[in-house]
Amino acid sequence: MTTHLGNRPGSARANRRHDRDGEPPRAQKQRRSLTHVGGAVATWGDPDVAATLAQALDVRPSSGPAEDSDRAHVHGFHTYPARMHPTTASRLVRTLSSEGATVLDPFCGSGTVLIEAMLHSRRAIGTDLNPLAVRLARLKTTRYADSVLASMVSAARSIAIFAEARRIRRAGATRRYPREDAELFDPHVLLELDSLRAGIVEQCSSDPLVRDALELVLSAILIKVSRGASDTSTSVETRRIAAGFASRLFARKADELSLRLAELARRTPVHAALVVTALDNAARLQTIAASTVDVIVTSPPYAGTYDYLSHHAVRMRWLGLDAGKLASGEIGARRNYERLDARSAREAWAQELGRALRAMRRVCRRGARVVLLLADSAVGEQAIRADAVLGAIAPDAGFALLARASQARPHFHGPSSAAFRDGHRAEHAILLEKR
Repeated sequence: MTTHLGNRPGSARANRRHDRDGEPPRAQKQRRSLTHVGGAVATWGDPDVAATLAQALDVRPSSGPAEDSDRAHVHGFHTYPARMHPTTASRLVRTLSSEGATVLDPFCGSGTVLIEAMLHSRRAIGTDLNPLAVRLARLKTTRYADSVLASMVSAARSIAIFAEARRIRRAGATRRYPREDAELFDPHVLLELDSLRAGIVEQCSSDPLVRDALELVLSAILIKVSRGASDTSTSVETRRIAAGFASRLFARKADELSLRLAELARRTPVHAALVVTALDNAARLQTIAASTVDVIVTSPPYAGTYDYLSHHAVRMRWLGLDAGKLASGEIGARRNYERLDARSAREAWAQELGRALRAMRRVCRRGARVVLLLADSAVGEQAIRADAVLGAIAPDAGFALLARASQARPHFHGPSSAAFRDGHRAEHAILLEKR
């Protein structure tokens, strides 16, 4: 992998969202990961190890943006559902591994664990079946030269001017768009996004680094300028977005990304190893050699809770990403669990998680430790307790269960709230060791 070293310091600008007229931005809504709600933590197992897990899991809500590590440097670029809190990832990486150790996240998402491993001078490897996740993780863990960052900002401004010129002369779309996009975006917004995409192709064809980064900038603003309420919701909002707003937001977001990447480069140790990312199935891990990993820190998809194929369908369509492997191999996907009763769902998730554990065992060195962040979920009115499922399947996969820390979590899905009437839904940090 090519490294693009750069040390230009900078600080991330806060994301800005339009008000009903498109300008100026309204006050930003606070965003919180699941591991950012505080609360008492119950522990089990080796006392010292359990205390380490509890400390990692128990991230108190910040008192303001200045203290919010959830969005520090590149962590704050681009939304990604249910990502691990950076403080949790940082604490686990630091306490479970030493400098130079190889840390793997086989469900790397947008790269939170990889970034924290890089910052602590670990060799980081990340895999995911979601092509958008792999691209995001790769972008956020690459160290770019100052010249590349400058080119990124300059190109984004030129592309925004290009899109604005097309808007003023009322140029038509460069391609036909599916009904889904016509329903998701106001007509003038769809035309602006079309012009931004065309501008990226026209002006960045000879610079793949800048092109790839600006495509993800476009991805980052898609839902913000759409009628969609959020990545994980099918509801729509009534928004009045000013003409030209999408182009201005695109340019600002590119500038923000440049500053965030520069800030990360400033914090990264000079001799930090390159981060390796790959599209791979966690049930196979074919891109990783056997017995090469020292520590795994990961958060597998919860049973029947999320559907990443659906959440990212718009972004993958606009970026031209092939979602075929994700469609067939995503574990825990809500679309696959909706038709199951509670017992069948629990068995299905145990099988999916078991295959991933066996793949993890193959790539781990003897004695390697694996920490999984998992949350309880529900099918109908029956809870699926993640700690119980993992505890039952870990021995057969070749792991010993050493310790667990569990913290109560709110349950936001009204129709299945009755599943937790006899006990809180919880998130668990569970530590295994390869036997």
